[in-house]
Amino acid sequence: MPSARLEYLLNRYLSFECTSEEEQELMELASKFDNDADLKELIDRTIKNTGAEIHLPENVADSMFQNILQRATPLRKMKTWKLHRAAAAAVIVGTLSLGSYFFLRNSGQKTDIAQTENFTAGNNDAAPGKSKAVLTLSNGTSIVLDSSQNGVLATQGNIKISKLNGSLAYQNTSKSKPAETLYNTISTPNGGDYQLILADGSKVWLNAASSLRFPANFVGRERKVELIGEAYFEVAKNPSMPFKVKLNGMEVEVLGTHFNINSYADESAIRTTLLEGSIKINRSNASNLLKPGQQAMLDKDGKISVINDADLDEVVAWKEGKFQFDRADIHNVMRQLARWYNVEVEYKGTVASHFGGTISRDVNLSKVLGMLHLTGEVKFQVQDKKVIVMP
Repeated sequence: MPSARLEYLLNRYLSFECTSEEEQELMELASKFDNDADLKELIDRTIKNTGAEIHLPENVADSMFQNILQRATPLRKMKTWKLHRAAAAAVIVGTLSLGSYFFLRNSGQKTDIAQTENFTAGNNDAAPGKSKAVLTLSNGTSIVLDSSQNGVLATQGNIKISKLNGSLAYQNTSKSKPAETLYNTISTPNGGDYQLILADGSKVWLNAASSLRFPANFVGRERKVELIGEAYFEVAKNPSMPFKVKLNGMEVEVLGTHFNINSYADESAIRTTLLEGSIKINRSNASNLLKPGQQAMLDKDGKISVINDADLDEVVAWKEGKFQFDRADIHNVMRQLARWYNVEVEYKGTVASHFGGTISRDVNLSKVLGMLHLTGEVKFQVQDKKVIVMP
């Protein structure tokens, strides 16, 4: 058996690089194994030789291997595959060269995996998002930041507004107080993000489909901004001038801290997660004080609940250039993909499984969909800018 050729094809298959001819050859070679255990051993060895081993549950390995085997069903009679628990616990899933993985988590008993075809987006593939935004000045002038040159873009009173490699900075050039407060707005589209340094030195990372309204210079007794969408804040400390973020239905008040706010209208709740320092969540006449690691959720009914052990890595994964999911349903996953790749999503049938894993946001859409597809629980069609999701 030409195991070297099979290992080569397996690597290309798991990284979604197989041509249709190579994929057919892979299934033909797999079909020639009379002993399933021998084929399993070869697949195990191929994956482990990458040196990128990730420990996952047994049912994940079962799903992945069954998916490969079932593709070979038309070529030979499928035999029962019984995975050894010890070997199945150490299997990488997904694009090995990226150090990424996706896996399936079922809440109930594992069901048989339906036969699926390897996902390819073809000419309909979507490139990842990038740093792009529009800055609207107080006088109504709009500046497209991604097409602007580095350097000074504008001045407003004592404030100099500069762009440098995907970041926008406001710098106070005088100690005198401004005659009036001038408000600016920075907005990112689907498929865009941007970083902003406010006049007080606070840093803001704005996710896709988001906007922040803020004063060019902070005056008075407080620093107040207004957020739509999602942003990560690193607030400069100034106890005499609290920093406040106003959003739909509540206000976040801080002195100096690191936190993330997700306030997308299509999410089930507004989530404010504290990483460092302390913040106060104000809602009507009630307030909640958060400690690091806690997350406050304001649901559609106006009720606030607090999670004590929020998954901080998952919350800020977007800021670090990653998608990261933990027991996420398909709707949660696809909402994030739709914003970043600027695509519409349509569902045909119900996908009840939950997914977890990590992958870079720098890859094309086909890579992410392909990794989800390899679980055997979901498949996709891409038509222009629309992704159709099917069980």
